[in-house]
Amino acid sequence: MSRVLAACAALVSLLVLAAPAAAEKGLWDGVAGVQHLHFATKPILVKPGQNSIDNIIVPPAQKPKVDGFIVRARPDLTYLDGEVPPVDVIHLHHGVWLNASGQSPASPAGTVQPIFFGGEEKTVFRIPRGYGYAYKKTDTWILNEMIHNNTPNATKVRLVWDLDFIPASSALAKSVKPVVPFWMDVRRGWGYPVFDVAQHSGGADGQFTFPDEEGTSPYGDGNRQNEFSMPYDATVVAAVGHLHPGGLRDDITVTREGVGRKLVFRSQAKYYDPAGPVSWDVSLTASKPRWRVGLKAGDRIAISATYDARQSSWYENMGIVLLFVSPNEPGGPDPFATTVDPNGELTHGHLPENDNHGGTGKAVYPDPRKAASGPATTQVKIKGFQFQPGDLGLLYERDRIPTVPQGQSLSFLNQDDPNVEWHSITTCRAPCNKPTGISYPLANGLAGTQFDSGQLGFGPVGASPAANRLTWQTPSTLSNGTYTYFCRIHPFMRGAFRVQ
Repeated sequence: MSRVLAACAALVSLLVLAAPAAAEKGLWDGVAGVQHLHFATKPILVKPGQNSIDNIIVPPAQKPKVDGFIVRARPDLTYLDGEVPPVDVIHLHHGVWLNASGQSPASPAGTVQPIFFGGEEKTVFRIPRGYGYAYKKTDTWILNEMIHNNTPNATKVRLVWDLDFIPASSALAKSVKPVVPFWMDVRRGWGYPVFDVAQHSGGADGQFTFPDEEGTSPYGDGNRQNEFSMPYDATVVAAVGHLHPGGLRDDITVTREGVGRKLVFRSQAKYYDPAGPVSWDVSLTASKPRWRVGLKAGDRIAISATYDARQSSWYENMGIVLLFVSPNEPGGPDPFATTVDPNGELTHGHLPENDNHGGTGKAVYPDPRKAASGPATTQVKIKGFQFQPGDLGLLYERDRIPTVPQGQSLSFLNQDDPNVEWHSITTCRAPCNKPTGISYPLANGLAGTQFDSGQLGFGPVGASPAANRLTWQTPSTLSNGTYTYFCRIHPFMRGAFRVQ
């Protein structure tokens, strides 16, 4: 089971806060007989700076008490008083509810069912009228969660989720067809399924699409992890996607041998942040209530994810779509015989927890470019959420900035808790001293001077963001100048050094 959980450990994210859609649109809202259930975990202690992944066995009290059908889910993270914390303070990076008693042909390990998931973009998971996810009270549920604490302060939170549920014993349940979740992932099968996007990479349009623009061999061994072959004729009835900041869209295509290839679904990102596609102030489109796609056995489904590459580099990105499939159901619109509209609809607008964009107003740190040069430095220690020496929070106009002789490297050592408090050294454009927010700072160092250390710390190999090392060195090829950097896990942490 541990390998299965590791394979699902980074299954990321999406869902929450939407105004109910009207029943006449094809959803279950307002239909008599649909129960509205609320569940919450016990209080979870979140350690200072935490960014680790944990698995929780969901107890019976946190699931429906009877068999039935789940038709809507809305996960979130709250403080113990029910308040939703600001995303720049603490947030649910991802939570994946897994049915260890079920099976899905497209799940990463083949032996579990990812049921629904939640993260920062908070898209509402929903299945249209006439269909539902078949639930049994004897199912074993595992909650794979990654809570991201951007601060050095401990706190307590709960994961919460609201379910729309139809009991199997009700008359309404007789009209419900069961659906199977199909997990589509550009890195399907990886424990932590991520890829990087370098600033200014991709095409002339300033966008980078994985795997298409990753290179000649994005998967090394030739196994197309982003593709899956349908085992039977079926109708896809719902789809919802997940992206990280900078993400623009997830695309689902279907290829039929001898016929061609068609785009059938696009999860499009809408950013409310004035700076554009640079933050979690975003919502994604989910499939419309009456959207359907008819597939045949042997059809190949593929997913790609597109990110903006103009404003910043983006590290540890994801591209995921969860499809809900009605097996052995003929009659869905054949995408090769009729037009299937791939466009969906937003399930919420701007959320108040995303208000703090950062990067504007008076600088909160001194400008390191104006600081005098200090003695040559060979190592910066990361301790107490500070870079020592060179932390901008400790740097004042009278202080000196650590220096590195040209042609040499500067070593960094993480001395905070290596199992929880992971840190990165990531270039940001100087002076990198404005207020922290969900879109500031960015990994936008000048071209030719960008670097990123990965997350220095330890976690399950291949199933966590940790780099499984505590040290990192800057490139020895850096030219003369002042370099500013930040920790992309705790972006209030800023530092600088000078090559001379």
